[in-house]
Amino acid sequence: MHNVLMSRKLIAFEASAVTPCPISGPALAHTVQRYRPKGLGIAKYEQLGQALLGAIEDQVWRLGDKLPTESALASATPYSLGTVQNAYRSLVERGVVVRIQGCGTFVAERRHSMDAPWHCRFLNDLGDSFLPVYTHVLSRELTHATGPWTKFLGQSADGIVRIDRCLTINDEFDVYSKFFVRADRFGTLLDRPARELEGINFKLLLSREFGTPVSRLSQTLAVSKPPPIVREALQLKASASVTVLDASASTNTATPVYFQSLYIPPNRRQLSLDDMTRC
Repeated sequence: MHNVLMSRKLIAFEASAVTPCPISGPALAHTVQRYRPKGLGIAKYEQLGQALLGAIEDQVWRLGDKLPTESALASATPYSLGTVQNAYRSLVERGVVVRIQGCGTFVAERRHSMDAPWHCRFLNDLGDSFLPVYTHVLSRELTHATGPWTKFLGQSADGIVRIDRCLTINDEFDVYSKFFVRADRFGTLLDRPARELEGINFKLLLSREFGTPVSRLSQTLAVSKPPPIVREALQLKASASVTVLDASASTNTATPVYFQSLYIPPNRRQLSLDDMTRC
């Protein structure tokens, strides 16, 4: 099982031994009513999910706190058991809570998910939103090596900046990312503290700080054996294959901006590619 997910579960499990659900009954009903959004046209499960999220953000429930059981929440509020289950599922998918079989639902350690992910838009169970993507920088380097990126970016005397990251999809599985840009234009990415690149959408970063908005995108998909560094990082068997998504992004004047290779292991999720070429 994924190491990050295990650590998050361990935090919640340890807390559960001393931190029971802090509110129940009428107090629980009052809390849900207090934080429930008042707008019309919001699905019931989303109403409840937003109410629980608001209470968590106000620290009614804190990190490691055990949340009410599904049946207790359904009994204390006007929402059905199915609505409660969908609300909890949506919070799990957003990384707000973690569920431990046989133990319950707990407030999870909050991390910042990537804003507007472009290439890893995996659909949730309901198919109406995308799963959160959390990133971790594995390595950065200046390279003069050639590869699939060379034809698109070219090869300047200054070399190419390569950034390898682990993209964690909803704490379910990891995608390995290799990101390439020209050093003569984006070399300062090597000087930034690694922590400043955590959870960052590189497309938005290059647009905001370097004035290079991406408006054109070309993508290819292939199934192949992953290179050793990817196989080891994703903890795959030697016989395993992955889906490789290569993305070439450029400005509206066809100036190359970045090349990215994503190595996606087998998983149960659907990857949405809709509208990705219309930027």
